[in-house]
Amino acid sequence: MRRLAAVLAMLGLSACDEPTIITHVDKLDHMSVSDLWALQDGQGIPVEIHGAPFSHVTDDALAEALRPPGGSAQEVRFYAVPAGVWQGGHAWRLVLHFNPQGAPNAFHDCKLTAEVPTNPPTSLGFTVNATFCKADAWQAHGYLQALKTEDGDLEGFRNVMQALMAEVFREGPDQ
Repeated sequence: MRRLAAVLAMLGLSACDEPTIITHVDKLDHMSVSDLWALQDGQGIPVEIHGAPFSHVTDDALAEALRPPGGSAQEVRFYAVPAGVWQGGHAWRLVLHFNPQGAPNAFHDCKLTAEVPTNPPTSLGFTVNATFCKADAWQAHGYLQALKTEDGDLEGFRNVMQALMAEVFREGPDQ
């Protein structure tokens, strides 16, 4: 109960400062936030980034800004990798597809082996389809519309992405 209250408080605070819309949330039954430890390799969880939420922020900075929701996985870190690198190594990764052209598609995003066309960043807000993948199969995903995050605001980015991961890994009867 206390965990649920903490997640709701985080989402509420995030909603006050950074209006967001989170949809297309689903995860396989065996996935939980504590599994993030197991998804890591020696550096953390690989993050494959397609497109960009901001005009002048590197993939490395975006990956380093990510933080999992509170709890046992809080010390998990993320690092950027090129598209398709999963085929020759660590199969687990987080795919972030920013400003996609078309509807969110976790099934498709896990099969990507090269960069895909995306819409350009804007000065205010971004969208992202976030998918945890094992090889070419999705394990958990969610879609976020960050309506008020300003271009280059890594703290705002961290907050909305943390809220998205909290929703993806939320335990409940509708998950």
